[in-house]
Amino acid sequence: MLRIYIFFLLFILTTSISSVMGQGNFYWQQQQGANGNLLGGSLASGATDNSAIFYNPGALAFTETPNVSFTSDLLSYTFFNIQNGAGQGIDLKGNQFETKPQMIAGTAFNLKKRHFKVTYAIINLLNSKREYTSSNQGQIPNTNDYYEGYFNYKSQLRNDRIAIGTTYRISESVGIGVTHFIDIKGSELTNNTNETWSRNNTITNYSNDYKNLRFNQVSLLWKIGIAWHYNDRLNIGFNFETADINLPFLSRSNSRRIIETLDNSGNVLKEISDQERVYSNYKLPVTAELNLGYTTPKTEYSARIGVFGKVKKYGILELKPEKSIFSSNDDTFSQYFVANKPIVNFAVGFKHRIVEDVNILTGFRTDFNFLDFEDIDPIKDNRLSFDYWDLYHLSAGFEWFGSRFNIIGGLVCDMGFSENDTQITNLTARPYEELYDRKHNTETTYLQFNLIFGITYHFKDRTQL
Repeated sequence: MLRIYIFFLLFILTTSISSVMGQGNFYWQQQQGANGNLLGGSLASGATDNSAIFYNPGALAFTETPNVSFTSDLLSYTFFNIQNGAGQGIDLKGNQFETKPQMIAGTAFNLKKRHFKVTYAIINLLNSKREYTSSNQGQIPNTNDYYEGYFNYKSQLRNDRIAIGTTYRISESVGIGVTHFIDIKGSELTNNTNETWSRNNTITNYSNDYKNLRFNQVSLLWKIGIAWHYNDRLNIGFNFETADINLPFLSRSNSRRIIETLDNSGNVLKEISDQERVYSNYKLPVTAELNLGYTTPKTEYSARIGVFGKVKKYGILELKPEKSIFSSNDDTFSQYFVANKPIVNFAVGFKHRIVEDVNILTGFRTDFNFLDFEDIDPIKDNRLSFDYWDLYHLSAGFEWFGSRFNIIGGLVCDMGFSENDTQITNLTARPYEELYDRKHNTETTYLQFNLIFGITYHFKDRTQL
């Protein structure tokens, strides 16, 4: 059996790690394990599958058998529409299909010495691709001037973790544990805006703004948890996650920005920043979670509250002195900023046995946007993500369990709505003097549907325990 564990661990290490892309503006966008997804991410102290390595490592103490598991979004469909997002009456919209793994994990322990257990996992916290493209041409009202504008934005965001969890069952009802994470994140962003003003087929003004960021970071952090099964019905858990410790030698990024304008005086102005292999440092807050579970003969209820601390505004890049003769006088010209406001999220879940070997699962959770716009200027500050909206997640599915297999399938719906946010860009036909003018009249609709599948194989027949 040890050979199987070693082979499986090597397999997930070699097949699941790829180039990585960064952090969005949400903490609970991606939950782990099929149970965790379909119960809204609410289980923690009562999690007895491998997802406990993510939710509460203390709950790993109550795992019944050595096992391996795999969870994936078999199919994910995303639709978004930002009304007025690129100017008055100019919408940004898109849709896409994709598939992505969530978690591959296993738990190992000696059945004769069940108090100490080790769990390992590859976890995907975020895997997002976005592209906004828009254009507009027209005569500027009450003038003889003509305007053309083009905008293209592409982003790939990803966040993976390698996890090793260790747990000890200090009594029949209490387990304590710690998960050791290697957190791998980064992003690839390209943002290009081209605007031109003309009169009588002669260019009078133009502005070209090109931005490109390739961000990578590796850091270490830990989650410490305790799970208390107070009696056969009630379980309680608490865990907290540390801030991360950055590994500078593995955290290097490239940032490039070029702006060229022709102003009203006929002067061509150019600013260039070219930052290569600069140190990057994305900060995670300290978090704490409380978990409650209540079980009746056929039904399990679960709830989870997560508290996330504040992180003051900072730049994620350690910029070097510029070499170009066209370097900007603004030292934040190619910097990217983050500021996290304090957040409280909650989740609830419900599992009910409808026949002997089948459960139905439903869940709900909040996922509030953590970007602090009291510290971040949405027009001047470069950011990793344009997500302004809060998310709400609804889920439902089924679980079939046998002596050696658990199979879970279902659907998770992510919904986000927002209004009166700052425009992503402004391609409205307007005078050159209003180059940096942005309105606050957007209306956003974001929907994502994820078809979830998970399977767990138990090395020991559970009916023989």
